[in-house]
Amino acid sequence: MHSGNKDDAGTTDNAAVNHSVSQPPEEILAHWTPERMAKAVPLDVRLPDPEDRDPKPEGK
Repeated sequence: MHSGNKDDAGTTDNAAVNHSVSQPPEEILAHWTPERMAKAVPLDVRLPDPEDRDPKPEGK
């Protein structure tokens, strides 16, 4: 059974992430120039371990 993502210490985090944005969309789009996009570093996404996935229900 999947019970959240495990961090580097092996603990489980079941909390959802929520971010509030106070700037207008135009200001955000203006910030992300081609130069800034080229220097941006991708987010390190952690996917659940396939062994922790819930098994498929029988008969489906």
